[in-house]
Amino acid sequence: EFYKDASIKTIVEKMLDKTKNVLDNYSNLISESDFNIHEILTMASIIENETMIAGQRDKVSQVIYKRLDLNMSLGMDVTTYYGVQKALSETLTKSDLNSNNAYNTRRTDFLGLPVGPICNPSEASIKATLNPSNTDYLYFYADIKTGELHFAKTYNEFQNLIQKYS
Repeated sequence: EFYKDASIKTIVEKMLDKTKNVLDNYSNLISESDFNIHEILTMASIIENETMIAGQRDKVSQVIYKRLDLNMSLGMDVTTYYGVQKALSETLTKSDLNSNNAYNTRRTDFLGLPVGPICNPSEASIKATLNPSNTDYLYFYADIKTGELHFAKTYNEFQNLIQKYS
């Protein structure tokens, strides 16, 4: 929380202090990770924007790790929205999906993480990044009406989810 007349400097300092305190709570997991702080915060920011239901963050985390391990495109809509500077309530166009920018993980030739975080992630998303679930999910589809994510192990299962929930 901030006072109405808080300066930008005060806001940024408080945000950085809060982030440092949260990260300090997970220092052991961070030191054991194959990823650096910047990459962890980037993954956590994707998880933050992809999930509306807290209990699904660790599954999204697992999908990200699995896709990185398999050298697949992440295919995350939220990074594409960020890269083309559109609100999540807007529709992505074919041009948006093909946009060549450092955040568009929907392009099949875009491998790895985007260049940086797309938002300031919550502690829950940071925790999920450091504690992914142990599943075989490789895909998920968001039901826009409910915010619930539906997970799939195969591309065919994923296609069935798209047909069912879109």
